[in-house]
Amino acid sequence: MKTPMTTKKSFLGFLLFTILLIPFFEALFGNNVFNRFGAFSQQLNKHYPVIYINVEYCVFIAGGIVGLAGAIFMLWQFVCLRKGKQTRSLKHLSTKVFVVAIITSFLFIFPGRHIERSQKENIARREGYQPCPPFTLLIGSATIDAWVKDFSLCNDPEVDKLARYGYPGEPAQIAKLLANRESK
Repeated sequence: MKTPMTTKKSFLGFLLFTILLIPFFEALFGNNVFNRFGAFSQQLNKHYPVIYINVEYCVFIAGGIVGLAGAIFMLWQFVCLRKGKQTRSLKHLSTKVFVVAIITSFLFIFPGRHIERSQKENIARREGYQPCPPFTLLIGSATIDAWVKDFSLCNDPEVDKLARYGYPGEPAQIAKLLANRESK
């Protein structure tokens, strides 16, 4: 036997969902917004010898779309419950819009991430970079690829010590290391 959905339960569910949504938006639009969206172009502009191609932010965008659509859907259900209407059927427009938002977010995750990675790889090739083979640089990161101007850097032990996890500051540290090495 189901308990009926009340206005109070619906509002508490909406508040809980909205509170749980805050970390997604903080991760997407937090303090490191430039590092997340502009790191690749910044690395190219500064002509770093090693650059990182990272498109993991597509997952955060998809999560933001689903979270925002879910919050709006829950708010709509709350409003309908306050008016005394039951609109949670699969045929209702609000449910269809929520399903479309979920499908859109999956498009950001699967083909969108591949398209974004391909675009960044083409830009890196045009700038004279080439990919490092697997298991050379960035062994600690499965989602970030290292690209280099000089292929010998892929097997350089000092560069390998710095390029482990794909942190945004690593290409600058590698450039500084190589500049110090050349000045000696």
